[in-house]
Amino acid sequence: MKIAVYSIALNEEKHVKRWFDSAKGADLILIADTGSTDKTRELARALGIAVYEISVKPWRFDVARNASLALIPEDIDLCIQLDLDEVLQKNWRPVLEEAWAEGNIWPIYREVLQRKPDGSIASDMQHFRIHPREGFIWKYPIHELVTPKSGAFIERKVIDLTIDHISDPSKSRKSYLNLLEQAVLESPHDWRMNHYLNREYFYVQNWVKVLSSAYKAMEIGGGWDVERASTCMWASEAAKNLEFGPLMKEWAERATVEAPEFYEAWHWRAHISHLMADWNDCYTSASKILTLRRQEHHLVKPAIWEWWGYDLIALSSHNLGNAKEAIKFGQLAIDNSPDDQRLQKNMEYYRKDLKQ
Repeated sequence: MKIAVYSIALNEEKHVKRWFDSAKGADLILIADTGSTDKTRELARALGIAVYEISVKPWRFDVARNASLALIPEDIDLCIQLDLDEVLQKNWRPVLEEAWAEGNIWPIYREVLQRKPDGSIASDMQHFRIHPREGFIWKYPIHELVTPKSGAFIERKVIDLTIDHISDPSKSRKSYLNLLEQAVLESPHDWRMNHYLNREYFYVQNWVKVLSSAYKAMEIGGGWDVERASTCMWASEAAKNLEFGPLMKEWAERATVEAPEFYEAWHWRAHISHLMADWNDCYTSASKILTLRRQEHHLVKPAIWEWWGYDLIALSSHNLGNAKEAIKFGQLAIDNSPDDQRLQKNMEYYRKDLKQ
């Protein structure tokens, strides 16, 4: 079989060599440059990468990716869309050859978003940007997906392959909001696009639009329960910033209804109850950490599991008059965040309460 690694690129000179090294072993390595003003094209050509220059105006990611896909010869069997800030694991080719031989032509792999200092995975998600050359097309102006042109169902199975996404914070997001607004205009009932637009309003702190887009998004059925809960949490935070107290609580509670197995939603509800001095609900919500399983995806927040959840149990226990419980969970929070002076100070209050 023949495998191609391809990508679009704009001013990626600092990533080209790393990207190329991870893609070695492919039958074709291709970049469609969209207008770089640095040395991306020169460096890529020097490495032996097939470089083409394309122009996409007005800019859309789906159009650019389809243009790059069209540049791949038809004798290629499988394509890996690998962004310039991504890195394939070593010895990736035999894994894909085995999957292809087994009929797993559109496999699911692990996209690593963050690693711990020891190299273990801190955050990841499932991805499926490895696809056959023929019969696939990219959709959506942003947060684009590759999908069968025919719309036919293709079974996807997980393979033992990881791709590290090493995010470049210097890259601007300024085009994202307009592209997402366009995506929702084109697909008004698409949950995923509405969810991402809601998130982008949250990122730029447009609190009124966070709320209005949350109402619209939550009218749409389907979607991942964790993402639905996240939309509710963003709406709750928007209401907090707009000083809409009851609405802040309402959206926080809805998050736990949407995803009752997602502790991050319960923690947010506990946090809001803490701000509103509703200590019973704070204690009940925060204590879900003792029974729920930590999930494994990019929306998991490590700090919540490491210390913050225990901190909220301790604070609510203290305010409910249970000093022993406050000390127990306050110490768990300190154990996992020993340099936090607030936690240390709180423990002094908990111990004073016990002595009284």
